[in-house]
Formats: sequence, structure tokens, C-alpha cells
Amino acid sequence: MYEDVFIAEVREKTGISDPESARRALRGVLHALANRLPDGWVHQLAAELPPTLAEPLWGYQHLYDQEVHLDFLADVAARASVAPADAERLARAVFAAVAGTCDPALLRRVYQPLTSDVLVLTEADSSLLPV
Repeated sequence: MYEDVFIAEVREKTGISDPESARRALRGVLHALANRLPDGWVHQLAAELPPTLAEPLWGYQHLYDQEVHLDFLADVAARASVAPADAERLARAVFAAVAGTCDPALLRRVYQPLTSDVLVLTEADSSLLPV
């Protein structure tokens, strides 16, 4: 999927009118997601996305910590520069766009280490949830 199609899908699902704001918000969600994935999964997910959108994933180096204490939606709001009330809608839109781009088998593996508060945001396509 091309970046402009990806951005358009997020804009449509969130009501964000400005493409640059949608791009910044989308990258914020991906960065928040990267905090919750082991490095290998981060890079596999990045390989499936348009390169300019995946940059926060490629450039992200960290020690994976399963004990993430920051609320995911608060992290999304802060990184995407959106109001906390808009973070859930934005995260769901980004997860839906990612689901439309990535191999479902890969997403099932990538989503496996996520906590339930993040997994619930992927429910638009329950086939992607880890079994």
C-alpha cells in the first residue's frame, strides 16, 4: 500500500482533515506500538509498511520490556499530538490500516506479545488476534 492511500484511510476513519496531521498521528501510534514489541517484531512490521511511515519503527532501538507501565492510549495521545479522547479512535484506525497492508500471519505473530489493552484495539479484524 502506498503512503498516500494509507494516510487517506486513517484520515477517513478519524476525520483528521490535514494529511500532515494524519501522518504525524499515524507515526505516533506506530511509535507507541514499537514500545511494546520486541525489536525483531518491530522490524518485521516496519518491512510491511510504506518506508516513510515505518521510519519510527526502523529507527527505534530499545530493550524490550514486557512490563510497560505507561497506558497505551496515553502514549498514543502524547506521541501523536492528539487529545486523549481521540487516541482510541486513532489507534483503531491505524491498526485497521496496518491490517489492510500486512500479511495476517505476520500480524498474528507480531500481536502475540501485546497486552490486552492494546489487543482490544485490533478487534476490527478478529482473525488477526493471536490464538
